[in-house]
Amino acid sequence: MITKFFFLLMTLAATAFGQAAGEFKTSLPTFPETGAPASTEGLDPQVQKILDSFFDLLQQDHVDQAYDQLTKGTKLADKPEDIRLLKSKTNQAINVYGDIVGREVVAIQNVGTHLLRATCLSVGKNYPLRWRFYFYRDDKTWRLIDIRVDDRLVDMFDEKAASSGADEK
Repeated sequence: MITKFFFLLMTLAATAFGQAAGEFKTSLPTFPETGAPASTEGLDPQVQKILDSFFDLLQQDHVDQAYDQLTKGTKLADKPEDIRLLKSKTNQAINVYGDIVGREVVAIQNVGTHLLRATCLSVGKNYPLRWRFYFYRDDKTWRLIDIRVDDRLVDMFDEKAASSGADEK
């Protein structure tokens, strides 16, 4: 029931960013007690600072400020209606899944030297969410170019590979 509700909420926001249904356009572990990263190995310090600031503000229930700061100076900021919708849907998700009490960066993927994806897990009081942040680096500055958030946690596991061996026996 909760998943269906969240899916509906995210579908509306996803449309604003031209995403597939169930996602917004929009990864090193943290300890929920502090919200601080357990490890930032492999993540550019500039990107880590951006993510830390974003999640720190979400944990303080400053959703508007978190998105304003995250999208400042990006092409995403050129779509104020989309950002407004994203903020609204994030507030609704927090109401359904519980306050964000921590975060974990669970994966970092670089494509060449100019494109990076950081996948994070927000630790909610009742349920986690998966966040994927896409950054592009010009000469020296990483800039957010896309953000996605969803509750499809099963997609984070390689269920197909794990179950294929068991099914054959």
